[in-house]
Amino acid sequence: MSSLDTQLSPENQKWVDLAEKLSREKFAPLAKTIDEEARFPTENYADLAESGLLALSVPKKFGGIGADSLTYVTILSKISKGCAATGLTFNMHSAVVDFMLQIASPEQQEHYFRAVVEDGAIFSSITSEPGSSFRDKLAVRTAIKKDGEGYKLEGRKHFCSLSTGATYYFTWSYLDGAKNIQEGLLNVMVPSNRDGIEIIEDWDTIGMRGTVSHSMHFHDVAVNADEVIGEPGGILGKDMSIWSLGYTAVYIGIAEAAYEFCVNYAKKTKFRGMENSIAHSERIQRQIGEMSMLIENARRATEKLGMLRGNLSKMELTFILNQAKYLATEAAKELAERGIRLCGGQGLLRSFPLERHLRDAMAGLVMPPANDRCLETVGKIALGMEAKTLDFE
Repeated sequence: MSSLDTQLSPENQKWVDLAEKLSREKFAPLAKTIDEEARFPTENYADLAESGLLALSVPKKFGGIGADSLTYVTILSKISKGCAATGLTFNMHSAVVDFMLQIASPEQQEHYFRAVVEDGAIFSSITSEPGSSFRDKLAVRTAIKKDGEGYKLEGRKHFCSLSTGATYYFTWSYLDGAKNIQEGLLNVMVPSNRDGIEIIEDWDTIGMRGTVSHSMHFHDVAVNADEVIGEPGGILGKDMSIWSLGYTAVYIGIAEAAYEFCVNYAKKTKFRGMENSIAHSERIQRQIGEMSMLIENARRATEKLGMLRGNLSKMELTFILNQAKYLATEAAKELAERGIRLCGGQGLLRSFPLERHLRDAMAGLVMPPANDRCLETVGKIALGMEAKTLDFE
């Protein structure tokens, strides 16, 4: 049992145990294939829907689980331990649920959340655009214009996770004629089968291949009035910490997978002429000890974040969030790399999972907020300066 499990109620622990079982028995055996074929983990999402976990963040009144933040990160780390791409995309899906809870109308919540619970609907947040970066100020150029009773959407997005797997695209757009982002930022929920949506299959990466984060082009796509979520600029100033909160859990899952593999490898590996396994080597013991401490530091930071989110000032949340994201992603990369060294030449084999863990872990270093931005943000706040994790142009 990890430290993340110790603060949970019996009801929530049952969901954690279910996620762990699914991850171990279903997701982990499929992870290598998902990575090699660079395809969306459709089978895993069918299992998540059937088990009820797809509605992890959906409130109970709509038929969901209504998980608190600590339960959420604990379950997400279990999912990610089996398949990192499933965990990362699941965080995106759950982030949209969180955004909808903050800005959608009661009627919209009823419609879309029931779709998750009853039909297995999957959400994606279509946010990033070419020529813009979360490292600076994010610019939204995808245009949305009034068209009769509805709207028309035109523009290009990239890094669109779940591009070929989502049922709905929670799309960030800019209202034509608006004077600034406060008046112009408009979120719309577009069905993925709507005419005019082009998926450009250009997600050819070293890691997180199963997230299918292809580019997308909206060609004069019709948007109904009731598919507009919230008021213009409504999401600005809302709590978007679910993104980074989930990232910490995903990369802890990768770190735990690498750590568990190395511990088992050390216990069972014995070379010619050795009386005992390499686990009896002091050098190996030191390596495992260091790995254990790295992962525990990240777990503790994430546990703190999960327990305190919702009870912190904006600056306190930003401080802890950036610490946790940095520690978790660095731990994932470090444990995968150290694992390869521990296993020697065999660690480079594709039949071993460590090289995949390392490739997946590399994505965490640059996912927003990128780790250099995390350090800058934490440093500013520690020095009494104002700092933002996300800003818009």
